[in-house]
Amino acid sequence: MRLTTALVTIASAIALACSTSQVEAATPVVAGYLLLNPQNGPAKLKALADNAANIPINRVFLSFARPGMVYVPGSNTLADVGLGYGTSGDYGFADLKTRVAALTAGGVEVFLSVGGWNYGCFPFLYTYYSVGGYGTSTPNYYKIKDNGGSLAGCTEANMWCYTCEPKSENTVLADFDIFPEPTNSTTWKSAQSYVVSTAGAAAPVFHPEIIPGRSWTDPVTKQTVVVPGSDAFVKQNRDPYQDLVYLAKDLGLTGVDIDYEEMWHADYLRAGPSTGPWTNEQTTYKYATIMQDVRLNIQAIQPSLMLATAASAAGGLSTPWWGGNLKNIWYFVNKWYPDLYAFIANTGGVNVMTYDLSNNQEYYECPDAQTCSLSAQVNYYMKSYADNNMLAHVGYEIGIPAYPASDHDPTHQLPLIQSELTSILNVQGAKGGFFWELYKAAGTSANVEVSSVAQQICKAALGASTPRCAGVIPQPGGVVPSSTVTVTVTASTTASNTAPVTTTTAATTTTTGGASCSTAAWNAATAYTTGSKVSYNGRLYTALWWSQNNLPTAGSPWSDNGACTTGTTGPTPTATTTPGGCSGATAFSSTAAYSGGAKVTYGGFVYTAQWWTQGETPGSAAVWVKGAACSGTLRRRLYQ
Repeated sequence: MRLTTALVTIASAIALACSTSQVEAATPVVAGYLLLNPQNGPAKLKALADNAANIPINRVFLSFARPGMVYVPGSNTLADVGLGYGTSGDYGFADLKTRVAALTAGGVEVFLSVGGWNYGCFPFLYTYYSVGGYGTSTPNYYKIKDNGGSLAGCTEANMWCYTCEPKSENTVLADFDIFPEPTNSTTWKSAQSYVVSTAGAAAPVFHPEIIPGRSWTDPVTKQTVVVPGSDAFVKQNRDPYQDLVYLAKDLGLTGVDIDYEEMWHADYLRAGPSTGPWTNEQTTYKYATIMQDVRLNIQAIQPSLMLATAASAAGGLSTPWWGGNLKNIWYFVNKWYPDLYAFIANTGGVNVMTYDLSNNQEYYECPDAQTCSLSAQVNYYMKSYADNNMLAHVGYEIGIPAYPASDHDPTHQLPLIQSELTSILNVQGAKGGFFWELYKAAGTSANVEVSSVAQQICKAALGASTPRCAGVIPQPGGVVPSSTVTVTVTASTTASNTAPVTTTTAATTTTTGGASCSTAAWNAATAYTTGSKVSYNGRLYTALWWSQNNLPTAGSPWSDNGACTTGTTGPTPTATTTPGGCSGATAFSSTAAYSGGAKVTYGGFVYTAQWWTQGETPGSAAVWVKGAACSGTLRRRLYQ
C-alpha cells in the first residue's frame, strides 16, 4: 500500500505551511523509557498499565523498534518490527495493544521509540571512523587496543573490537541496525526534496547504496561488509517510516519517538580540513529527511499522532565540531528547517540525553574547566538549546552511567546522586523531563532510585499536590515498594511561571515479596564471578559468568533457580503468562536443512529462516531474521 501523489502533495503543502513558533505544552511531560524484552518486558508493561492512574509519570516510551521495520497496516503482528516483545504468534501485538489502552485510560501517553544505541550502530563504520578515526588518544580507543591491538586487528570475528557493545554482551551483527534510506518511497522522495530545498551548507548527498542486510564495499578501506539490519522493506517495497505510523495507528499509540544515534554516519561523512574542525551537515540532512518522512505520513495517515525525538546533549550547540558525537545536528535542523523542528517540539518534544557525561579533562569532556559536575554540564547543555530558541526537555539516567565504562574509567562517571538531581531540578524541574530507564537499578546507595527520581520530577513539574506524583514504579507481579525518605526540591521560577514548590518525595527501597533466603541478597555494587549465588525477591539465582549491576530478574547472566524454601517475608508475586521465551525452537545446526519459516536458537536468540537454507549461520546470513532474546539481558543504552 502506497500513498498517492495527491496525498503527498497535500501533506507537503500542510508541512510547508506549519508554524515555526515553539510553545511549551500546557501540561509538562514526565516520561520514562521502558526497555522491552520477551522474558519480563510484557510483565513490566502490565504492571505499569495496571497502575496507570497512580504511577509518577504521564508518558512512557516503549523501546526499541528497528528503524528498518516492516508493518503492513491491519496485519496486527510485531513479527518484523524488532521490538522484542514476543517470539511467536502475533509477537505480542494484541497484548501490547491492551496495555496501551489501559495506560492511555489511566492518563499515561504511550510512544513507540525507534532506534536507540544498538539499532543505530554500524560496528564496522563506528570502529573505523568514530572510535578509530581520530588517532589513538581518544576516550574509547582502548577498546581497539584491548580487543584488536590496532585498527587492522578489528574484524567481524571480534565484532570490530566490541566498540558498539562489550564482548560480554555476546552480540552478533543481527543485534544492530541502521536507519535506512527507502528510495522506493514517495514520501521519502518528497522529504528529500524538502531537505534539499533549504539546505544551508554543502549540497545533500544521500547513500541509498548502504542497504541493511546487504553487502557493501567501503570505498575508502575497500573492505566489503554486511550492513546491519534487514532488507525486508526493500523486498516488500515498503517505507519503514510510513509503516511506523501505520503501526502506531493500529496500536492506538499517542506518538512515535525517533532515537537517532548514528554517530558513525557523522564521522564517516565529515567534511573539512584533515586537522579539523569538521562539519557534519550530511548527518543533519539524513536526520531531517527521516523526520520529515515521518511527519508527512503522520499528517496523511494519523494527524493526531505526536512526533518526539531524542537529541544529543551537544546537539543544540553552534560551536565547532571536533568529531565523535552528534554535536550541532539539532541546531542546524532548527536553523534550516524551523517548521520541522517546531512540529517535533510542539507535539512529542525534543528530549535531550543530558546523561552519560564525563568529567575527564584529559579528553576535554567538560564544556570548560568550571563546568564539570553533572548538574553544571546538564544546565549548560540545556541552556544552549534555550539560547538558540529551541524548545527542549532535560533527560536523566538512573543508576550507574553507561559511559565512561565501569570496567575502564569509573572515576570519571557522573551518576545521578541526590545533590545533583536537586541542582538540576532547581533550574529545569518546572518544565518536566524524561529518564532512562523505568526498571534500571540504582546501582549504589548513593544514586537516586527510579521511583524517587520520577516522583521528584513529577512534583517539580506538575505540582506537589498532584496525586500521581506520590506513586511508585510498580514491580511485575503486583509487588509495590513501600519505604520512603524525605527530599526537598525547590524549582526555580526562572524555568516557568510556576511558583517554587517544596516537595516531600517517597523514595523506594525494594523489599518485594517471596520467601526469604539464607543466601546473601543480590547487591548491584558487588562483582559476582561464575557460579556465585544470590537471593532476590524471594528467589535464588546463579551467575553464569562475571556480572556486576545486572538485575537477576532481567535474565542473563543470571539463571533463576526457583523460589526459596525457608520462611516468608511477604506475599509471593503472582505468576503472569506473557509473550516470550524460546520454547518450540531447536538449537541451530550447521548440518541441518531448514525450510522457510523454520525457527532455531543461536547465541541466546530466536532466528526465523526466510527461505530454504543449510550451513548458513544465524547472525551473519541474510536468510535468518533475528527475533527476541531467549533471556532478557538488560542492555543499558550507550551514548558517547
